[in-house]
Amino acid sequence: MAKIVIDPVSRIEGDGKVSIYLDAQGRVEKARFQILEFRGFEEFVKGRLLWEMPQITSKICGICPIPHHLAAVKAVESALGVQEIPKVATKLRKMLLDAANIQDHTLHFLYLAFPDFIYSGSTAPEKRGITGLMADNPDLVKKGIFLRKSGVLLAEKLAAHSIYPVTPIPGGMSRPLSGDCVAEVSAMMEKSLVYAQDIAALAWKVSSSLPDKISTSLQSSFMCLVSDQGDASHYDGEVKVMDHERRSVHAFRAEDYPEFIEEGISRDTWSKFPFLRKFGSRDGMYRVGPLARCNITEHLSTPIAEKWLQKLKILAGGEPLQSIFYYHICRCIELIHHIESVLEALADPDILSKDVRVPVQRSAGEGVGAVEAARGTLFHHYRCKANGEVEFANMIVPTTHNNMALNRTVAEVASRYVKDGAIGEEGKLRIEMAVRPYDPCLS
Repeated sequence: MAKIVIDPVSRIEGDGKVSIYLDAQGRVEKARFQILEFRGFEEFVKGRLLWEMPQITSKICGICPIPHHLAAVKAVESALGVQEIPKVATKLRKMLLDAANIQDHTLHFLYLAFPDFIYSGSTAPEKRGITGLMADNPDLVKKGIFLRKSGVLLAEKLAAHSIYPVTPIPGGMSRPLSGDCVAEVSAMMEKSLVYAQDIAALAWKVSSSLPDKISTSLQSSFMCLVSDQGDASHYDGEVKVMDHERRSVHAFRAEDYPEFIEEGISRDTWSKFPFLRKFGSRDGMYRVGPLARCNITEHLSTPIAEKWLQKLKILAGGEPLQSIFYYHICRCIELIHHIESVLEALADPDILSKDVRVPVQRSAGEGVGAVEAARGTLFHHYRCKANGEVEFANMIVPTTHNNMALNRTVAEVASRYVKDGAIGEEGKLRIEMAVRPYDPCLS
């Protein structure tokens, strides 16, 4: 079988490639987004102690260490039977997740995806990136640098380190928030809120004028964590699945995910292909991340982000948005929401409470923790013996949830540009543009 390979796919977090398989007539038979996804963590954590999992598994990814750490802490607490942690500890964890997503959403939209919309296929490849933006729009790049800086600073204040956190521990937090950082972080977030609205306006402009060349016919279900009110929640709540006609398909607790999600495999990639058991491997595709969260949620709790969300709902006309390029608008709406949430939390006098931890008894158990990372729903699942030794571990990361949809998207776009067994430079660019909205994280 003849094959076209695009290697590497540029401007994503990590290393990946696209392999396009052709039939005898030189037409696209299938396409795969392939990654060298190291799956060793699920094996080499066996035999380690359960309470070590947050520190070990945060090293899975240099882009998403905070979501992995928090999902792991929640899984450990579930396994050890921790029913409730102090309210301020929950607030600090939520704010830490906000900090992670502020960094991540800014990185993706401005540094990785946005050059697609201002530099056409005729532009020299070396121009299509952050260096081109720095030369042509330095003010925009400076705003992006400041936004990421504000997220990094907040993570450092909350977690002791800006990359790999240490303060979220089973039972709460290892230390309270220091009062001297509140004014400094608040000032940065106020400025970041202005910049985030500028970027959302930019995302709206470029995404609403996308060429039809890149559109797809993909229809899928969507999944995310939701609050008691049924709106998207990043830190806690149950898991909700909605189909392409806005009908509720599932609502389940995170620990029950194996009853609803099956993890398929493929011979041509190490990555798994999760699907909804109810519909089977052929029709059980679903998507996670900003598009899923904005489709499922009806209201956001912060005023400016809520206005943007309702503007998007009007555009959707009551239907779920399916185009992959609305991921960019949704990502920027969430950026505003995370900044507003941080400002609200910092204004709460209880945020400086020193009641941040409850004692935890070590025992045998099994638990699942879930959070919404920037790219979507993240599951950590552990089972340990009475001495704390881990005997089972499973993780489903957001990029894996999106795997089936991403591959079908690539195949559809590839079939449009592959002619007589060959693909031109424009086709390669369009295929990469079809990958980037999912923001696959392979690092």
